[in-house]
Amino acid sequence: MLNPSMSRYRKICGAVVGVFLTASSLTAAAKPAPAPAMQVGPNIKMNGPQAPRPDGALGRVPQGIAADATGQRLVAGWESMQGICGGLFGVDCKPPKTPGINVYAYSTDSGRTWTEIGAPYLGDNILTSGRPWIDRGGVDGQTFFSSARASTDKGVEAPAVAGMGQSRGQTPGGLGQIGIVVYRGRFDKNGAFSWSDQHLFKPKGANDLLRSPTLLAAKDGSGRVWVTFSPLLEICGYKGGSGGQIEVARSTDEGKTWSEPVIVSKDNYNITPDPKDPACGSHGTIQLSSSMALGTKGELYIVWEYGPDLISREPINLTNTAAIHFARSLDGGRTFSAPVQVAAINTMRSDMPLGYSKITINDFPRMAVDTKGPHRGRIYVTYMGTVKETFERASKQNTVSAEAFLVWSDDQGATWSKPKPLASPVPPTGVKRFWPTVAVRDDGSLDIVYFEEQEKQLTADPDDDECDLPTVFDVHRKGKLGSQQDLYWVRSTDGGETLSAPVRVNAVTTNWCKVKFDYSTTQFANFGDILGLHTTGTRTFVVWPDGRDGVPDAYFSELLAPPVKAAAPKKAKK
Repeated sequence: MLNPSMSRYRKICGAVVGVFLTASSLTAAAKPAPAPAMQVGPNIKMNGPQAPRPDGALGRVPQGIAADATGQRLVAGWESMQGICGGLFGVDCKPPKTPGINVYAYSTDSGRTWTEIGAPYLGDNILTSGRPWIDRGGVDGQTFFSSARASTDKGVEAPAVAGMGQSRGQTPGGLGQIGIVVYRGRFDKNGAFSWSDQHLFKPKGANDLLRSPTLLAAKDGSGRVWVTFSPLLEICGYKGGSGGQIEVARSTDEGKTWSEPVIVSKDNYNITPDPKDPACGSHGTIQLSSSMALGTKGELYIVWEYGPDLISREPINLTNTAAIHFARSLDGGRTFSAPVQVAAINTMRSDMPLGYSKITINDFPRMAVDTKGPHRGRIYVTYMGTVKETFERASKQNTVSAEAFLVWSDDQGATWSKPKPLASPVPPTGVKRFWPTVAVRDDGSLDIVYFEEQEKQLTADPDDDECDLPTVFDVHRKGKLGSQQDLYWVRSTDGGETLSAPVRVNAVTTNWCKVKFDYSTTQFANFGDILGLHTTGTRTFVVWPDGRDGVPDAYFSELLAPPVKAAAPKKAKK
């Protein structure tokens, strides 16, 4: 029998609807500006050879990267399915040297070669799990930080879930998680990188869960670091049953000690006095997927996914509302402004890419700030949304197109520009642009990367199922169309007013319907949850999941463009 909390989680994951995009977001993209200087460096695979069971488990999904000020020393992180072998999860394959789902690698030659160091394992029975997020800072600018969900090597017992093949009772980051972990590490004098210590953030309630961790480190030598996550609170007898609230914790000493988390956007689920009341916990908003950036005067900015809204619990039913929300702190993260809406969106929650191995996808906004360029102080946010409201069961292919957008603010997030599509308009069906990620170089130029899926029939037989993809909960998504994906890069040198024509980053297109992968948790996705993008000075680096060799591999490249010349100062009138 399905555990009630897992049943509720399954229903929430399977229920999806969206809201209309604002009219201004449907305007055509500006005519692409020529960008002959844009060049993509070599595509470099960071992980070593993969082996199928019983020798290993297939799947390496990169989602985080950071670099030192010179761009010579880099640290990258990815989810490795090798971490499910043996040990805690008991899968019949060769376990890694150190247990954990998240593994890391470093480079001392600007990414030309990589040394994989595996999962950090520093005691206290803490295992990494879920999406890694990486940044670099500290008092000397040489400390690297990473955040991830945490499980325990002793296991957290939870009932087996019927119909899921094998027990997922110890799912890392799901019901089996114990909190959020932040690691600190450095390069030694010989150029080798290692993690030195860790801090575990535990949920306040015994049956609360922590989700969507991200972090941010200041580059000004102050040693300030922030971590944000979304606690899912226990409500009405359900473990982690709420929609979540946005919280931020801060450190002023390079992550040695941390403040108590501050609530940025409070959980708004309605809880009646009687947990047995069908209305208990039946109204509220999903709040996940936050990310942060720093302003020019130390302002701390945060943006997150707000919605859709839950309107009934049995059965789960969601409204047609979703948005990107924003808040700011002018005192280093001690207090935050009331949230404002950046944009209304049609959520992609049930319009995931055809080759995606989860039954839902989050609407993950990303943010960056121009701190040294001509538009100093301008906040940029990228996000995605479908071209119309849509709902489809996870077992069927949903071909409604999705677009990616850029907006900006020049008044600390009080007001926002009209959304600008990143490329030419998509057709009503068959094209999905998702996970747009933005970074700003010191010269003020923008780099934005995003995935684009072309949903096509790739064989001559019209009756052939191009895709028969296993997803979590043993749901198979079948259909006639394949999932051809590429990673694209666009640039702006005028503050986002115009965008370059897209440049493809990956040298080989991946059909994710044909890529082999293993899974043993409800949290792992065959090509991850986000893209990793990091700028230092005038150099920008990107990591992405790539299936050109038939399995998900971790790939890296540098995005090459000459510095933008500063505009000559205007001559004073005589």
